[in-house]
Amino acid sequence: MLTNGAAERCQPHFPTSAMHLRNVVNDNSDSPNNVISVWRLGDQVIGSGRFYNIFRAAPKTLATDSQQDYVIKVINPDLPEELVPTAISRLGREAMATEQICHPNVIRLLDAELDRAPFFLVQPWIYGRSLDCLLSRAPHLSLSRLLWVLRQTAEGVRAGHEKGRAYLGMDPAHILIGRTGRVTLVGWSHSHAIDEKVELPKDQLQLARYCAPECFEENYQAIQASDVYSLGAMIHHAMAKEFAFDGQTFEEIAERHRNHIPEDLVVLQCECPGRLGSLVKQMLAKDPIRRPSFRSVLNELISIEIEFLSNSTLIQL
Repeated sequence: MLTNGAAERCQPHFPTSAMHLRNVVNDNSDSPNNVISVWRLGDQVIGSGRFYNIFRAAPKTLATDSQQDYVIKVINPDLPEELVPTAISRLGREAMATEQICHPNVIRLLDAELDRAPFFLVQPWIYGRSLDCLLSRAPHLSLSRLLWVLRQTAEGVRAGHEKGRAYLGMDPAHILIGRTGRVTLVGWSHSHAIDEKVELPKDQLQLARYCAPECFEENYQAIQASDVYSLGAMIHHAMAKEFAFDGQTFEEIAERHRNHIPEDLVVLQCECPGRLGSLVKQMLAKDPIRRPSFRSVLNELISIEIEFLSNSTLIQL
């Protein structure tokens, strides 16, 4: 349930100037309680990028030393004025997706303010770490555990498809693994309605490494088959510990997606189940029509997970 009437405020409104946004956010940061709307922000920025700053937060009605069980994403007040509409649009897509999709593997929207500055959205804080962090720090991971994470990721993407949205945000950094092992999929600012025109951000190389070839074309419109390819690229990375498609520039990565055929996954990772290697090969077909449906991919991942449920083989990371 959205608080503060957020369900009625998820439609983005674009200001004529970024100055009001900058003034509101700066005024708020100088306030004694560091409050935005009904939320009290933590003292530290826990995530910062070109478009947004992310803070831990708690309802302002609670004591100042209360546990901060929420995160609030606000537009970076130093963002150039011409990019503010883009930032608001991305917040709007994330708010719309996470308000519509009710699934245990998808982050939920709790509150949002997108019709006036300061533009923000609020989601629950996930205690755990990302798959990206796990792959870079853990020396090894059991095959059964990795298959569990991959299947849950697919469940979250599929939940978006059932609401008519393509995820288009595949990135290990967007796959959060909680203390109990449950996956929560974030990164829904890249999602679009099926058949909606998509403009791929050209400044995010990590995201580009998992994008389907058609995503780099002009006038690309969102399709579910693009998520099939992206998930295949992510599974390849998780299992082989190397990108299926990489490069130093956006253009180089796009060229690799169009023309490069990655080495067979079972060759790169001897512990990879043959069925999984075969599935990934099908998912990475250059032509969207030749890829399996996402429903078929999910069914096969479930079947593979069950087959290896008690397998304690360790995958070296």
